[in-house]
Amino acid sequence: MRLVDWYQGQHAQYSQNNSPNNESLHFLELLENKLLKPIEANLDKVTISYGFTSPSLLLYIRKNSPGDMAPEIDQHAAMELNSRGNRICKRDGAACDIWVKGYEQNMHLVAKFIVQQLPYDRLYFYAKNRPIHLSIGPENSRYALLRLTNSDGKRINSKSATGDPTHTLFDHL
Repeated sequence: MRLVDWYQGQHAQYSQNNSPNNESLHFLELLENKLLKPIEANLDKVTISYGFTSPSLLLYIRKNSPGDMAPEIDQHAAMELNSRGNRICKRDGAACDIWVKGYEQNMHLVAKFIVQQLPYDRLYFYAKNRPIHLSIGPENSRYALLRLTNSDGKRINSKSATGDPTHTLFDHL
């Protein structure tokens, strides 16, 4: 499954298992069927730039390529448990960051399609030429956030909306 195997191109040195538990697998299948396949049917091929992260893969990434991560809320760990038996992410569901072929410089058009047509939980938009963070969950809150980069190179939260107001969030980018 591409949501599980995504790391092989970027973290080829990682040699452990990235298999999800059954609860995580359920949400990963929903993410694939309710979001990724409809995007491909209407736009073009989806590439996963950051997908499911098992507890061991998360530790590996934190050690070898740390960055702007928030595993306690970003849904990439889906329903996985840490070494203490607690959920890594406090939100239900699963997430991935995606590119869509032919839209690499116009990801705002992909974001607009998603918020208008699909049952998503959260969408984080970074720039027209950056991957989109997309999640699905039992509530599907339909929350979208513009998370732009400031002059120092740090990501900052900008505009956000929930529900129908997200339909115009990407109009003036």
